[in-house]
Amino acid sequence: MSKFRTGNGADWLDLLATRLGRYQRKQVEMLADPAALAAWLREHGMEPVTEVTAADVEAVRSLREALHRAATATVHGERPAAEDVRLVQEALASDRPLEVRSGDAGLELTQPADVSVALAWLARQAAVDLTGPTRERLHACGDETCSGIFVDHTGRRRWCSDERCGVRSRVRAHRARARDQTATSM
Repeated sequence: MSKFRTGNGADWLDLLATRLGRYQRKQVEMLADPAALAAWLREHGMEPVTEVTAADVEAVRSLREALHRAATATVHGERPAAEDVRLVQEALASDRPLEVRSGDAGLELTQPADVSVALAWLARQAAVDLTGPTRERLHACGDETCSGIFVDHTGRRRWCSDERCGVRSRVRAHRARARDQTATSM
């Protein structure tokens, strides 16, 4: 079982979920070191051929934060900051054509040469989602303490994760109703 959060609709959105508690005082960095970044990339089919370094971790975190700010701006119908656009564009500069090979299960992508190529793949996904028809399906999590952004293919989804944020929001709402009921009956 993975320690990373997934299910947001795209790899780049799952990358945003590697910083937990973004809007809270206590935050948890899931990409704490090169080994954690290598594990995340491996789980998403982007483990590079070369070794992951501390500089790679910083580059990924920098792009992740720029993508989060750009996605949040997009969800709210605002213009992304020029610095965030520049960081995404810089990541895209390392993009290379995808290469495939025949594998046991059919076609497989070849591994990226290094982390900058994997970052370019993530930046490409984000650029397509933030500028194309998927943009209208991007939503912020309905839990105000969560910074999750996800693709809603159903038109009904409210949380990045029903198991985490959905349950937490419903419990808070239930407790608030119970408090209000208690206060009114006194």
